[in-house]
Amino acid sequence: MNNLHREKEIKLPFPTPPFWELLGIEVVEIDDGYAKLVMPFHEKLTQPYGIVHGGAIFSLADSAVAIATTSIVEPERKVLTIEMKINFLAPVKDGVMEAKARVLRKGRIIPAEVDITNNGVLVAKAIATYIILRDEKKL
Repeated sequence: MNNLHREKEIKLPFPTPPFWELLGIEVVEIDDGYAKLVMPFHEKLTQPYGIVHGGAIFSLADSAVAIATTSIVEPERKVLTIEMKINFLAPVKDGVMEAKARVLRKGRIIPAEVDITNNGVLVAKAIATYIILRDEKKL
């Protein structure tokens, strides 16, 4: 991680996933039920038309919700995505994508939303549902 977007290290609730390193995802802010993550544009993230692939944007959104969700559960508990929907609103051709995720309701089933912006423009909006695992041995 290059720490370009933050002045201090942020303690994550789990080890940084290698997939995040591959995409360049960084966590820049965590609060109770909230997370802000960033992902810089890179040509390796683009589809044939030169814009960021929807799968990369989706991964950023899911990652942001994961951090927002884990911020409200006990440290020993695990959460998983059980459903997620995204609307792509504008293409990303450069710059840094910023995802801001918010938990909408606390409980065993946790709905959340995330806005992804690029250069101040809303480029995607997602709604996700996470679950707190009861039997983590099934993982």
